[in-house]
Amino acid sequence: MILLRRLAGAARPRGLAGRGLASGAPREAADAVVVGAGVVGGRARDWRQVEERCVVATLCVRGKEMLYKYCEERGVAHKRISKLIVATGAAEVPKLDMLLRNAEENGVDDLQLMEGSEAMEMEPELRCLKALLSPSTGIIDSHSLMLSLLADAENLGATVSYNTAVISAHVRSEGLELHVCESKELQNYHVGSHVNAQLVLLPKLVINSAGLSAVPLAKQFRGLDQAFVPTPHYARGCYFTLSQTKSPFRRLIYPLPEDGGIGVHITIDLNGLVRFGPDVEWISDGGKDHVSCFLNKFDYSVNPTRCSVFYPVIRKYFPNLKEGSLEPGYSGIRPKLSGPGQPPSDFVIQGWDVHGIPGLVNLFGIESPGLTSSLAIAEHIVSKYL
Repeated sequence: MILLRRLAGAARPRGLAGRGLASGAPREAADAVVVGAGVVGGRARDWRQVEERCVVATLCVRGKEMLYKYCEERGVAHKRISKLIVATGAAEVPKLDMLLRNAEENGVDDLQLMEGSEAMEMEPELRCLKALLSPSTGIIDSHSLMLSLLADAENLGATVSYNTAVISAHVRSEGLELHVCESKELQNYHVGSHVNAQLVLLPKLVINSAGLSAVPLAKQFRGLDQAFVPTPHYARGCYFTLSQTKSPFRRLIYPLPEDGGIGVHITIDLNGLVRFGPDVEWISDGGKDHVSCFLNKFDYSVNPTRCSVFYPVIRKYFPNLKEGSLEPGYSGIRPKLSGPGQPPSDFVIQGWDVHGIPGLVNLFGIESPGLTSSLAIAEHIVSKYL
């Protein structure tokens, strides 16, 4: 999916068409193209005002403030229900203390360290030695948020092109050139074959916010030094739902972070449905060819037998979880920049001050807390690059 803004009509002679893929395709100029109109790319209203590693905590703190304000102004359903991050064993207590110090150093000023007895008084089904309370954590109707952002973008003159893929790009002296086709044209693609562009876009600004496809897309930019393109890693995270209707908790409950993820935690949606997840399953889909990534041919199935590893992890903080009460929910794939056993990587927001290509901004590794940070990411790009 591409989000286009103010498509402007044919602008350059056909003689400048790229060889092979773009030969003979119509050419159109555009103010800006956002590749990947998800919750980050969908913030196209800010691109109208249109490296370095950004501290995730900074963007998350700012993004939380902006998101609450946006939801209140636009009537997007949300609720502040707070969160408890828990230490269930003596060895975890120092890690909880470290989280508190890191949070304070990054501007998070509302966390409260409490004894396990205090936390368990708040949540009788919980078992822990100590806990951090985050009173400003909340939940949101993400689908309504996306619809609201879409309406904002369209009201400001954006055009959303669904089922469309940017298959390659050239960096030319005259500017950027994107080669575009309908996604259905890629269905019969096999490695080594050629795909003809149906349209060549000539934008002043390109935001590569393609999520899982951000790195594969950057690898298709001819003229971009590939030394600036990171190695992608992919991790599937499964969720299981609690079959009983009444939630045993009023707040979100998080264990300490694990290798590759934030731990199998309890999340509650606005309807009171309880889910546990995500776990971390490193997958080999990172080796897929770029077209398969563009078509999102990842395996999102949830193996029902994975619940066997969920029960013991969850029972560390929720010992009364009944056997057989977990049902397969859904899964997601995270675009990670660090692999198994490696320290977690920060978001990468990479503009022309880093890679030297005017008009190109790459967003790599925007996983959790990407939704919370989305408005702050857009604000950052606008202030720094536009």
